Amino acid sequence: MLWTTALLFLAFATIPASSQSRMTRIEKLASNGQIQENAPVKASSEIVIHASAERVWHLLTDIDNWPSWQSTISSARINGPLEPGTTFTWTNGGAKIKSRIAIAHPVTQLVWTGITFGATGIHVWNLQSMPDGGTLVKTTESMDGFMLKVFYSSSDLAMSHKIWLEALKRKAEQ
Repeated sequence: MLWTTALLFLAFATIPASSQSRMTRIEKLASNGQIQENAPVKASSEIVIHASAERVWHLLTDIDNWPSWQSTISSARINGPLEPGTTFTWTNGGAKIKSRIAIAHPVTQLVWTGITFGATGIHVWNLQSMPDGGTLVKTTESMDGFMLKVFYSSSDLAMSHKIWLEALKRKAEQ
């Protein structure tokens, strides 16, 4: 019994350190606009939106107002200006996520990291102006964490992207 308790203590005592180390790696990748290619859950999606890149950028970066147009997000709050290092918290599908902006290149790229339930993620958004005045929006995301693959899959993430992109398209094209 004593050995079991000691082993459990050692196992759980190392979780924050390994989680911190993983988060440092995640933040480094994100600051370069990259996802974690070897993550167990990842997806990429894109959509053409018939609105200017400026309009799409405004909607995407107005984090406090995400719940007004994205039905799966029940709350969102940014804790400062839209710049690298600024944190924001949001609740998506019932999961509270703590995020940090890694890149905010106006009208072209937004990248953030996030952590929830011990899972870490990188979400990359790229906007490209089209000759017809529309915008090609590409999103790529990776997620990693202990037993994440048991509860969430790459196809689940792709479906989440589809919901995000379709909501963004509807709102931007209004």
